[in-house]
Amino acid sequence: YGKPRYTEFRAFLAWLLQAIREQAVDVLVVAGDVFDTTAPSNQAQNLYYDFLSQVCQTCCRHVIIVAGNHDSPSFLEAPKQLLKSFNIHIIGSMSEHAPDEVITLYDAAGHPELIIMAVPYLRDRDVRQVSSGERLDDKERKLSQGIQRHYQDIAAIALQQQAHHLAEVADTFRLEEQAGLRRPDLTALR
Repeated sequence: YGKPRYTEFRAFLAWLLQAIREQAVDVLVVAGDVFDTTAPSNQAQNLYYDFLSQVCQTCCRHVIIVAGNHDSPSFLEAPKQLLKSFNIHIIGSMSEHAPDEVITLYDAAGHPELIIMAVPYLRDRDVRQVSSGERLDDKERKLSQGIQRHYQDIAAIALQQQAHHLAEVADTFRLEEQAGLRRPDLTALR
């Protein structure tokens, strides 16, 4: 509301970096409202990109950024491909290709270790088709149904990916067993 908050933003980001280091955080998920406006200032953008570059120098191996209702999806997604090479995943808007919102994170050896359903803020236009003559309660019902349907679709995709990864692990264990190799201690996996 017209009051600069950059000192507070810097202090928060410094605290978060310290917490990542002290707690040995592997994955950072930023769930919405990276910025408080769809057109952030240059100073706000500098804080954001400086923070991301500093996170890349910590133990944190993955960053997931999911847009909120105040974020500009196109602004967040503009550097998406570049940031992905640093294991920073950006989901700015509902994707036409729903599996894009399901992110499998891999460990250093290339084994899957976490599946994240990264659903951004769902806008009315993303999940509801407009019909002429709709009443307000029809719009609200269709919006709610569209959001519910989207989450169900994303959950189903995540479960399919989980089943696929589990089948791969089972195949690997079976091959190792057949070859007489020692199986890894499953209790050591996290």
